[in-house]
Amino acid sequence: MGIVETSQWLDECVDNPEKLLMKKGLTEKKASELYGYLKSFGMYTPAGNMEYQIDSLKKRDAWRKMSVYYKKYRALWKGPSVPVYIFPVQTARGIFTSGLKKSGVSFKDEIYLFLSDEEDSREWEALFLHEYHHCTRMNLLKKNPEHYTLLDSIIFEGLAEDAVKEYCGDQYVSSWAKKYSEFLLQKLWNQHIKNELHLRRKETKHDQLLLGRGRYPNLIGYAIGYYIVGKFREKHGMSSIEMMSLDADKFIEDKKIMEK
Repeated sequence: MGIVETSQWLDECVDNPEKLLMKKGLTEKKASELYGYLKSFGMYTPAGNMEYQIDSLKKRDAWRKMSVYYKKYRALWKGPSVPVYIFPVQTARGIFTSGLKKSGVSFKDEIYLFLSDEEDSREWEALFLHEYHHCTRMNLLKKNPEHYTLLDSIIFEGLAEDAVKEYCGDQYVSSWAKKYSEFLLQKLWNQHIKNELHLRRKETKHDQLLLGRGRYPNLIGYAIGYYIVGKFREKHGMSSIEMMSLDADKFIEDKKIMEK
């Protein structure tokens, strides 16, 4: 496993993303369903500039550089052997874009990265690190992802971005992690989140609170997760590796964690 040479797939069927995903061995129906899901996380839609974007990624050695990051963090974290698929990002879309033009989504057994030709390739490393952290933690927890709760989700995001800070530096932490004041994070936690931590991923309100949909601030669940993990690290002096396999409940055992 490792970085899949999707550059060849893109050369053959960049204008048909569903056909492109069928190269994974999926049926047309499954490929269409997967593409719809991946688009919501920032995968490209066919456009006139796609060939230019792909050529730019090739010139920037995106696949080789991601392979270096894969080997680095797999060895460092003793992480799982999983395929990593690289595709162009949808312009100005995706959860992690925020002007950086990169995004991704991870599962227990595979990772998808959506890239533009970033001038600073450390942004690519930060994205890979975030997604591979999710994948590694999923395999360490031995918990069915269908059973993840809102608490699991916010801690997943907080831990992954805390690892970005540790390994890449504060300047590579996503803007959502530091977007809100401590006062607002504490207020939203107490008013809306702390009594909903049991919500399962399939429940509508889970994503509303995690992603900040409707009346909630954008990505507020992610930001709260980053804040909680930061407070936990500050109190216990633990590294990313030491925290990676901890149960989510451990991070909120201290009832004062969301108080000044």
